[in-house]
Amino acid sequence: MDMTHAELVERAVRWLRNSFHCRAVLSELAALTKSGETPDAIGWVYNRAILVECKRTRSDFYADRKKMARLPHMPALGAWRFYLTPPDLLRNTPMPMGWGLYEVQGKRIVYIQGEKYANAKAAPLSSDRDSEVALLVSALARRV
Repeated sequence: MDMTHAELVERAVRWLRNSFHCRAVLSELAALTKSGETPDAIGWVYNRAILVECKRTRSDFYADRKKMARLPHMPALGAWRFYLTPPDLLRNTPMPMGWGLYEVQGKRIVYIQGEKYANAKAAPLSSDRDSEVALLVSALARRV
């Protein structure tokens, strides 16, 4: 079964809520941030953000690497950052430093390679907290 991008994003949102126990989860929310990112899904747990970028194609993955936020020393969202893909899309593809790769396999999301989440472990990356707050404020303003 070929998943759409929207289906991958929905799986990422449920994954953040159910597996990581994120209290706040946002998806595809645009806001004015220093990083310029519009995350597919981002959630917060233990005051740290977990970013999930959903990729359906290899070309989409390589295009993601060209974003301003992926350049060294640029602000970026998420202390933890993961790619979520259909099965076998990026296996054996080197991940950027600090990123992990997970796949949707049926009803499960499975760790493949790179950084693996562990809530007691120090986060592998530093996040742009100001941009994360901007996302949260934008989400709150839309609900008020």
